[in-house]
Parts: sequence; C-alpha cells; structure tokens
Amino acid sequence: MFYTLLKIQRFFEGLYFTGISILRILLRFKYRNSLRPFYQNNKELVILGNGPSLKESLVNQKKLLEDKELMAVNLFVLSDEFVHLRPQNYVLLDIGFFKSNTIPRVREVTERIIEGFLSKTDWEMNIFLPKEGRGSKLHLKLENSDKKFNFVFFNRTNVEGLEGFRHWAYRVNLGMPKPQNVLVGCLMLGICMKYSQVYILGADHSWLENIRISDNNTLISVEKHFYDKDTKGKPTKKEHPDTLESAKLHDYLYDLARTFSSYHLIREFADSQGVKVWNASEVSYIDAFDRVR
Repeated sequence: MFYTLLKIQRFFEGLYFTGISILRILLRFKYRNSLRPFYQNNKELVILGNGPSLKESLVNQKKLLEDKELMAVNLFVLSDEFVHLRPQNYVLLDIGFFKSNTIPRVREVTERIIEGFLSKTDWEMNIFLPKEGRGSKLHLKLENSDKKFNFVFFNRTNVEGLEGFRHWAYRVNLGMPKPQNVLVGCLMLGICMKYSQVYILGADHSWLENIRISDNNTLISVEKHFYDKDTKGKPTKKEHPDTLESAKLHDYLYDLARTFSSYHLIREFADSQGVKVWNASEVSYIDAFDRVR
C-alpha cells in the first residue's frame, strides 16, 4: 500500500512539474531548432570541462582526443591549450556573459573571452549560445569580426515533469534539465546533435571540498581550474546572478543538488536516444555516467 501511494504521489508531482514546465516554455518561447544542420550521426564528441583534472587528462588521454570532435567551455579560450587543440565547438551558457548589469568580475571575464576569441581563433568554429545571448555585446562583436564563427542558439529553459514530456521537449530543443552548470548544456547539445558517444573530461565538480564561510558569514568558494597558475585556487564570494546578493550556504548546496540531479535526467534521456555518455575525468563527483579510463 505504501509503495502504491508513493507511486501515485510521484505521478502527481510529475504532472505538476510538467504543467510548470509548459508555462516556462510558453513564457520564454523562442523556438527554432537551430541544431538540425549540425547533426553529427555516428561521430564521437569529447567535452573539455575546466576542472583541475583536465591538465592531467590532456597528458594521459591524448589518444582519446584523436579523431573526435572537441567541445570547449567558458574560459578555455584563455588557456594555451585552446590554440593547440583547436576545438570545433564552444559553449557559453551562463546568462552573466550576456547581461550588461552583471557583477564586475563576470563583466571583466566576458571582455577577456571576446578578446581571446578574436586574437586566437584562425579556424572555423561553432559557438553555441542560449537564446538570451542573441544580440548581446559578446555575440555582436564576434559576429561582426572577420572570423569564421557559426553561431548556434539553443533553449536553456528548465524542463521537468513526466518522462515522456521531458524527453520530447529535450529532443526538439525546447529546454533541458536545470542548467546549473555549463556541462548540462554541453551534454544536452551533444545528445540532441546525435553524436554516437560523448566523453567527458575535466568534470571534477569537487565544489564541496572548496566551500568556506568567512567570519562575517559570507559564503566563499575556492575556485580551481586546470589553467590556473596558482594551484591553490582563488577564493570567490558566491553571489546570486539575478539579485547580485551574497548566496547562503543552503541555497548553494541546493543548487549543487539540482546540478547532480540534472545529470541523472540527462542519463535517462541519453539512454532513450541511444547515445552513450562516458565520464573519462581523472577525478569526478558525478555519479550518473559510467566511468572509463
């Protein structure tokens, strides 16, 4: 009896979140499946996360990078490896990259990203941006340059609910699991673009090891990336991107939980589409995908 009631409860919860997701889609409706021309049947993709372990992976797993499409993210363009690896695909997902009133740290990083693209890229590259990025300073500066950038826009709307509805919405690019991390967007793009296998490198996701609370109760996260000169990382105050107010620990932990939960939804979707996702990171907290060395 207990399990029957639990199933009924979960069904109505799924129905509720399905309704909420439909409202989100309608309110943020910017539909156009821009991914169709970029379908990559039977090709393999390697997603390059920016976690500290990527440095080790680029030494130990060179063979994995051979004859595969590469997808880089965020500040990878500022690293020396960007020119060496020449990724065919690049994903920026954080709304802060496209807002003029974002925090100074993100504004400064955005300028560096733009400069990095313009000064380093001499090959054709697909740049994937959320719909909100269309017409932004970053988009227009790169589009109006003489570089061979192909811009692809996708919907980052959070879609939850019943499995059948979720998978349909994901498949036609109406949304994705809550995109707390750029890797969520990369994986969804890889699956929707019909890569046969997707490998993840540098997805440490070891934020729990790096949380600090200051004497005035400010949440500090020691951020670490593979390209950092200082291996100890840089302490950064965590702020809500919309309110720009200091984040609270319980909010931050809740967001982390949503991130790891999203990967399990992605695993279900990948399985339904016949796409195999492998986590080849040297170090990783992600438990949704099979590990491979």
